[in-house]
Amino acid sequence: MPHLRSRLFKAFALTAMLAGASALLAAPPEAVDQRTTGDRMRERVLRMTEFFDTMLPGVLEENDITLHFRPKFSDLRNNEYMRFPFELRYGLTDKWELQAGLVPFTPNVFNRGREHRWGPGEAKLGARYDLGAKLPFFDETTVGVETRVPLGRPPIELNDHYTHVKPFVSAARTLRIWPSTTFYANLAYDRSVDLTHRSPPPLAVVRRNIIEVAPGFLYKPSELGYFTEYRFRHITEDIGWHLSHELQFGTIWDVPIARSEKWKLPGKWQLELAYKLGHEEGRGSDQGVSARVNWRTTLREVLAHGRAAKIW
Repeated sequence: MPHLRSRLFKAFALTAMLAGASALLAAPPEAVDQRTTGDRMRERVLRMTEFFDTMLPGVLEENDITLHFRPKFSDLRNNEYMRFPFELRYGLTDKWELQAGLVPFTPNVFNRGREHRWGPGEAKLGARYDLGAKLPFFDETTVGVETRVPLGRPPIELNDHYTHVKPFVSAARTLRIWPSTTFYANLAYDRSVDLTHRSPPPLAVVRRNIIEVAPGFLYKPSELGYFTEYRFRHITEDIGWHLSHELQFGTIWDVPIARSEKWKLPGKWQLELAYKLGHEEGRGSDQGVSARVNWRTTLREVLAHGRAAKIW
């Protein structure tokens, strides 16, 4: 176990140095921004706010509404079902953002078993508040809370049949010495509570409360970016507590809006690919490659396409 922790920390330090070196060597020359005012506004509304399970600080501006869709393609390899999370976000003010979503699941056509079924999965509700530069060192800070409520009897890997309440803090700083490089950090506490008076969870479920700290670096000079991140978890169960460590690094591609429109794909598309290496005390180690597609669009764009389809 000590040897694995040492290797994880060394790998994290090495990838962080490599990201910094590539940032210094690959800073592109400045180009003239030829986008229209409308294009720049859409880019701001649809800007990247997260990748995989990592949150970045920032909220929508007042009255802006976006729709996010993030199918979990790793389920095709790992599970007997496939999740299709979607989420609606609304800028209540320039400081407050509200969120609501569902995580339905469908049968996995490549993997059959007892969980090869349909279901609503879980509902998600949340709120975020933009603190600005209130914390020392960081340029941006966002605080918030997220609640996940099981619907029906979803697979325990999707939801352990408890309601989860998760307050969090997300902060970031753009590094002056490394152009286009951002240092970010997330702190969250995921607490499982019994609020819905459901039937008892399956015997395989172990009730957990998790404190998570996740620092990382994001190098993104243009649509193509790279990241490296370390996650530390303190996991409390009924019989005690233990620790978990995870290192991940990968790449992100924000498909340019002009290109997605040329392909007749409305909104903003983000493709994510990462390699993960993790170890949980008493549970063993695992590793693998994860891929995800993140689609963000505005409600106005969805309604405009709906009207166009009716006219056609």
